[in-house]
Amino acid sequence: MYRIEWKKYLNSGRYRESQFEKRKQNVGQQELRTPFESDFGRVIFSSAIRRMHDKTQVMPLSTGDSVHTRLTHSLEVMSIAYSLGIALCRDEEFKKLYDKDAFQYERDIPMILKTAALVHDIGNPPFGHFGETVIQNYFKEHLEDPKFGEHFENLKITDKEKLDFTSFDGNAQGFRILTRLQYLGDLAGLNLTYATLAAYTKYPNTGDANEAYIGSKKHGVFTSEDDVFQHMVESCDMIKTDGSYKRHPLSFLVEAADSISYNIMDIEDGLSMGWYKFDDIITFIKGQCDQPCGLKYDEINNALKIDEIRKYKMDEKKQMAAFRVAVVSRQVNKAIETFKKNLKEIDEGSYSKELIEDGDGFSTILRDFAKTYIFPNKQIEQIELTGHSVLTGLLEKLRFYAFNTDKKIRDKFKSVVSKSAIKVAMHTIDKDIEPSKYKYYSDLSLLTFDLDKVDDYLKLRIIVDFISGMTDKYAVSLYQKLCGLKL
Repeated sequence: MYRIEWKKYLNSGRYRESQFEKRKQNVGQQELRTPFESDFGRVIFSSAIRRMHDKTQVMPLSTGDSVHTRLTHSLEVMSIAYSLGIALCRDEEFKKLYDKDAFQYERDIPMILKTAALVHDIGNPPFGHFGETVIQNYFKEHLEDPKFGEHFENLKITDKEKLDFTSFDGNAQGFRILTRLQYLGDLAGLNLTYATLAAYTKYPNTGDANEAYIGSKKHGVFTSEDDVFQHMVESCDMIKTDGSYKRHPLSFLVEAADSISYNIMDIEDGLSMGWYKFDDIITFIKGQCDQPCGLKYDEINNALKIDEIRKYKMDEKKQMAAFRVAVVSRQVNKAIETFKKNLKEIDEGSYSKELIEDGDGFSTILRDFAKTYIFPNKQIEQIELTGHSVLTGLLEKLRFYAFNTDKKIRDKFKSVVSKSAIKVAMHTIDKDIEPSKYKYYSDLSLLTFDLDKVDDYLKLRIIVDFISGMTDKYAVSLYQKLCGLKL
């Protein structure tokens, strides 16, 4: 196994000095947690985590309790990520390689993975990835197409700032939530350690999407968080020799945990909805293995014990549960094996593949099944059309309020959006105080604050911050109220 210098990646520094560090220095108090264990506590008690209970995973606006939400999905990803961390740190070769440090790494690495995995979807807007596309398309239409320029007449915004909206991404929004929008009087957000933030950051990229490297495939960090991002990449050795950014090694394991989870759990949700039978899943896998995907069905059958699982003919729920356990176990082993094999390239920033897809086509088979049997489902497509109307309508309504020349209408905007979103903007433009320093803004100061003091970029940020933080049902409800369809 290649020896990564983990200490350079496991940086426990934060954007601002925290009470956690002060307690450790205080002789009269004892802090038994590590900084990374403190991170988990900050996340688990955050309002952003609570809102994930009513955000789409596969089935939008579901009234049943058997299918996944973003929160239940994230809890399962967290469990898998923790298992990946334990599998790595309890590897005999790993323990020999790091000797006395191995025990501390076993305490730190699984915990960092656990927290980063829990928040991996925290920035997703209502209606999931479809919601991301709606927001992107709205701004592409209104910020890039001259025909629609009157919607944002005389808008003062740079091309780099435009990219934050035309290439809007839930990962970048999540970074903003973690570092800014969990607002408690300063612009540090949850003030997580740089190591936890880095493990979360799937796309350490502030510019245009670039397929040349896996970490730059999307626009992963907004202009508004560039200062925190720079501190993070410098602190966690995420800058390559050519000056470009590389992924933190642990982000590969967070990504693997996410893919392992949704590949199989989406299929389990579809089965729960009655969209297909368990035999349909196996028949599809068998058919795909007959194609040149690099896998033989006998290998998959033996690894997952499919023939044994199919003995539970009368109980599809039992079949699916046994199949899920087998799939997760196989994919976890695959991810760790590939991670260990490519540690040198990961460390250098030259490895550019997803762990569970490198040299193995099984996860592609599972994804293809979802594309064939799940996503085209009429129920999903109809509700996504509802989501398009809702999100486009909210963007249009809030744009009209925020950019209105009439102060009375601008003030109405303040009564609609969240107070914390406005306070973040007020703190951002307050030149008398550093971003990491605390300042109290009263509700009265909010009432008297004129939104015209905020530049155009920040106005758009407030709109997108507010909409992204909504649950699916709240988005529908607010849209109905603003359209006069509901009181």
